[in-house]
Amino acid sequence: MKIVLNNSPIIFLSKIDCLKLLADCFDEIVTPDAVVYELFEYTLPEFIKICSLSAKGTAYVQGALGQLHRGELEVIALAKEIAADYVVLDDLLARREAKRMAIGVIGTVGLLLILEKRNLLSAEQIWQKIRQLTEQHGMYLVPQLLQQIKNQLLGLH
Repeated sequence: MKIVLNNSPIIFLSKIDCLKLLADCFDEIVTPDAVVYELFEYTLPEFIKICSLSAKGTAYVQGALGQLHRGELEVIALAKEIAADYVVLDDLLARREAKRMAIGVIGTVGLLLILEKRNLLSAEQIWQKIRQLTEQHGMYLVPQLLQQIKNQLLGLH
């Protein structure tokens, strides 16, 4: 499975020490140049490949700037170009644009749930990581979604 990462999942997963676990979940993990530029204080692990857009992808980004950030647009364009299975975006507008372009979308929480499904972390550990993100690192999740995730992970009803 091939994914294209935006900057917020990279930052969030780095903050909770989970970024390195992605290498055990996906065949190919890529990110575009604009995301690397936005991550100036972060060093990407070697398993994340940096890819440049084609001329057509660059033209799409230039034409769409304004409604989304350059990094988000490059993630979407790159996913189309390399036929990625998913883009990993947290921003709602960016997610909507990717879906409009028929690209599979997951977010940081979706990646954490994959780690649990692959038995890399327990459900309780994933719940603690999500709590860290929302309580200490500024990730916003709608309260109903947060409760739904908690119920799913911890078997509550």
